[in-house]
Amino acid sequence: MVDQNYSKSGLLNFLKEAAVTGIMNPGVARSRKTAAEKLLDHVSAEERINLRMLDVDELCSRIHKLEESSIREEAMNLYNSRLKSALEDYFDWLQNPESFTSSGSHMAPVKQVQKRDRAEQKALESIALHHAGTQDDIIPIPLRENLIVYLQGLPLNLSAAEANKIVNVVKAYVQSDQDQGTADE
Repeated sequence: MVDQNYSKSGLLNFLKEAAVTGIMNPGVARSRKTAAEKLLDHVSAEERINLRMLDVDELCSRIHKLEESSIREEAMNLYNSRLKSALEDYFDWLQNPESFTSSGSHMAPVKQVQKRDRAEQKALESIALHHAGTQDDIIPIPLRENLIVYLQGLPLNLSAAEANKIVNVVKAYVQSDQDQGTADE
């Protein structure tokens, strides 16, 4: 039996594992995880440990007031829908992991899917144009004042060995303090 963990971290781990294990379409899992990360940063401590207490519509309203419209309405609606679906799937999975099927895997009538896909694509294009250069899969790493490095394309199932490869590439750029002193002169 799965431990009944209704926390934010439990949901995020579920979405990560769902993509890796194939119980959910990886693209769907990633988009739901992104929405969860964006919205769940604003939950209360009680909601963070028990997502069953969360009212997603009320949360989006709170965020809209806090952020003063920095998240566009189209994006907020998309995040709202995706978080609701993610929570529904997560709670279903916790209740019965053996017979779980993602709500994102149900087939809808083709015409309905095409209409939704067009509307979603239009919203995504609008978001991408509005937030050019701030894609969700780009991780900003502030190194020092006025210097930020960006990391992009990390897979959801990054292994320790792969992380070490990335670290070794970065370490290859390291200059000792002595090297920096001669370069400055």
